Amino acid sequence: MEEFEDRLERATERTLSLCDELGARATWFCLGDQSRRHPHLLRRIAGAGHEIALHGLTHRRALEMEEGDFVEALHRGKSLLEDFTGTEVLGFRAPEWSLRGRAEGYWRLLPPLGFRFDSSRAPLRVLGDPSWTRGAHLLQEGLWELPPPVAGAGPLTVPLWGWAMRLLPASWLRQRLLALAEAGAGNPLVLHPWELDPAQPALPEGTPMGHRFAHGAGLRGLEGRLRELWSAARDGAAVHVVVRGPAAAGARSTLAGAV
Repeated sequence: MEEFEDRLERATERTLSLCDELGARATWFCLGDQSRRHPHLLRRIAGAGHEIALHGLTHRRALEMEEGDFVEALHRGKSLLEDFTGTEVLGFRAPEWSLRGRAEGYWRLLPPLGFRFDSSRAPLRVLGDPSWTRGAHLLQEGLWELPPPVAGAGPLTVPLWGWAMRLLPASWLRQRLLALAEAGAGNPLVLHPWELDPAQPALPEGTPMGHRFAHGAGLRGLEGRLRELWSAARDGAAVHVVVRGPAAAGARSTLAGAV
């Protein structure tokens, strides 16, 4: 929104710096329209050795789009990122994990456009379906699905990202992440770069309470917590990590992961 200060560059640089400090590499899921506004950030991320993937042309949820509009946005967004970086874009994550509802089958539209992996289906009641497979799995059309990590069961299932990563006991989170890694679950650790910017403006009045809580709770001290969790994970087994960064990104980590 134009009335807010653009703080994308500082959040991106802080995230890149932390990744470098931890020796973590990530896949950044980036928005086409933000990349158009900040092409230097996209090239900065790619130049640091991270993978670039698509988060959408804009931040419009897939379930709000007709199938033809969704395909057109995928094509345009993918082309933009590839033109800016000179590298092939193989991954996609829909805004708000929105390959659900009317868009639940839209993942079948990804392989014909050249995508090889997706991270758009959250096994949570609010953002998807708790019955969906939690670990990385291969879909029929040869597309890998990499769900965001969750823990618990039934109504006590929580995301291992966002507010939960910032507020739940670090010892409990460490145990869950190590268990996922040791099981070879292939789940990513999700981070939004704005989470490393605790001085960001508060959301405007009228924003739903749930959004205000998820966006603002526990931001201070997150960098230190991530360092602790990352160190514990590296002392145990390999963990996959995800970053949502500039251009509104997200990330799927490889062996070293990203924060």
